[in-house]
Amino acid sequence: MAIDPSFAFGSGMDKAAAYAISALIVGFGVWILIAGPSSSAPALWICVALIPIAIGLWSAFCDT
Repeated sequence: MAIDPSFAFGSGMDKAAAYAISALIVGFGVWILIAGPSSSAPALWICVALIPIAIGLWSAFCDT
């Protein structure tokens, strides 16, 4: 017998958790973007920072 995780939290909590995870991913990218220019290869880290920012924004605002 499988337990339905939406039974405990409901669909509202699922959306809230999804947006929170997306915000954390974007925040991680922003953190890299802020810390990157002080490194030895700032252009590389700025490009690397765009990946989690794009994934987080896509995750938050695109349809599933």
